[in-house]
Amino acid sequence: MEDKSWENITDHIIIHILSYLPVHHRHNAGAACRSWNRAFNSPLLWRHVRATFHSEKDVRWLGCLQRYGTHFRTVHIDCNQEDVVNRRITCDFINELARLPERRLKRFIVIFSGMNPYFYAGQEMHEAIEDLFGPPPTKCNVISTLEHVDLGKLSIAYSDKLFLPLAENNPNLRFLNIQNASLVCKVSSDCLLKIITTCTKLIDLRVHYYSLSEEVLTALADKDRTPLQHLSVCCQKDDKMGFAKVWESEFWKALTEHNRALRVSLIFGDYCPTLRIPKLLKPEIPVSVLRVENWHPLLYLVRFCCEHYYRTIEVLVLHTHTSPQLDQALLELVTKSPRLRELHVYCVLAKDTVTEILKIRPGLQRITLKSEKEPFPWEPEVL
Repeated sequence: MEDKSWENITDHIIIHILSYLPVHHRHNAGAACRSWNRAFNSPLLWRHVRATFHSEKDVRWLGCLQRYGTHFRTVHIDCNQEDVVNRRITCDFINELARLPERRLKRFIVIFSGMNPYFYAGQEMHEAIEDLFGPPPTKCNVISTLEHVDLGKLSIAYSDKLFLPLAENNPNLRFLNIQNASLVCKVSSDCLLKIITTCTKLIDLRVHYYSLSEEVLTALADKDRTPLQHLSVCCQKDDKMGFAKVWESEFWKALTEHNRALRVSLIFGDYCPTLRIPKLLKPEIPVSVLRVENWHPLLYLVRFCCEHYYRTIEVLVLHTHTSPQLDQALLELVTKSPRLRELHVYCVLAKDTVTEILKIRPGLQRITLKSEKEPFPWEPEVL
């Protein structure tokens, strides 16, 4: 008869189980028996790390970092920003990560969870990440440099001081998201240009509109660099830069000529002036994701998509007002857009319109389509 005791579970299954546990439970499980302790100390367990800092117990991550940090390939940090202790431990963790004697880190992601504390600027977090992006210690054996950096869910203001060292010390960077949750963007176009010209393998770039310039778009069109696959631009407020210069059609034509597979995401946030949006939309932009979140009539935008973006649009998110004309325009867009996989419309539509949309595009994966008024927030439906 087959022995099904815990002692006979293979190491890779135990490692998989341990990878889901919070650090303090992982320690306890690793002390259960010899096989579980062997799995706990395996380098495989520590290659891809999700470090959560939600309580004082998570200080144990510092011990894990000192013991197993040289095995880290991916570090995903989740800090509950409401508690100053969590923020302090997170900064200590990042500082120690920067000082490891041997570095294999390729992917670095940091997110804030919880409510943003009043008047919290995040200066110490900025400095800790800056330390990691900077030159490694003299005696550090650098096996790998960063290839994937995602800082899109931090509610702190970034500056050139943070990203210039990133470009100088991580030339193999392929993914960069600096669309932070703060309304303040201080990353200049000169800094972004430095990143693009230094990190020529970059294929996925997510930035605020403020950081763009003619020179940046021209550099992205350079034939000597790896073709860009995805560019995401968030327009959050009326910046001081000139809109018209950045969005001239000639730059987009040049950009798409070299980057044939380019997909562009355009995000117009709550504070983006409505009158600016039509000036930023250009037929030459291969828009795959379009999000408009400022609650204004958007019939013109849906019609523009019908005319120019129907071949490329995959995700459409609209916060707008109800009208029969909007229903009709949405039906036309859905009919013409074979790539559409998500449709989120935050206003009440006619019941027949919702039914017809689902009939025309049965392959939609996620939707927010309401035929009756409901309390907010409206949660997307997965089909």
